Amino acid sequence: MAQWRPMVAIVVSMLLFGCAGNDSAGDDPVTLVPTETTPTEPTPTSEPPLEPTDPESSQPTQQKPSIEIASAPIGGNVETTQPGYQCAEVNWLGKNPIPDGTSIKVGSPHLEPGGVFELDQTACGDKTPLCTGDIEWQAGSFQPCYVGAKQLTAGDPVALILSVSAECATEADCKALPGNVPGSQISFAPGPPSG
Repeated sequence: MAQWRPMVAIVVSMLLFGCAGNDSAGDDPVTLVPTETTPTEPTPTSEPPLEPTDPESSQPTQQKPSIEIASAPIGGNVETTQPGYQCAEVNWLGKNPIPDGTSIKVGSPHLEPGGVFELDQTACGDKTPLCTGDIEWQAGSFQPCYVGAKQLTAGDPVALILSVSAECATEADCKALPGNVPGSQISFAPGPPSG
């Protein structure tokens, strides 16, 4: 065991001597100055999620009250446009004016009883708009629409029936819509049969 001790001492001495600085080349000795380290902020690994572009709702969507009226309270002038043809100007006769927030969508017109007249929009000529499913009555944008009829035979007066659907701001507004005027006040009266 004593043999390896002098060997270890020689190896350690050589290492210490070899690592010592040597000024023979004329270089200044290197002095190590500790540097201050500043903490760096972590860099994000991915982009943040995109914000939605749709408007946020503060509460769930609620369905507005609505009603269907098979025979709407309507009235208006009827004029003969040519022999055997009549055109009715159709106006809402319910609660006047139509409450704010209420929208009344016009349905299909029909005649009761049938057989004396038939619907014929050509009787109204260039009067517009015609009473079709595209018409919507509201308080701020109400305008009458037109329905034409052609006489087929002699008989009794025929009522113009117009169905509507209404969407209201409140249930009370919907209940008040038919008002005190029941159904249609428009009728086509037959003249002498055209022949």
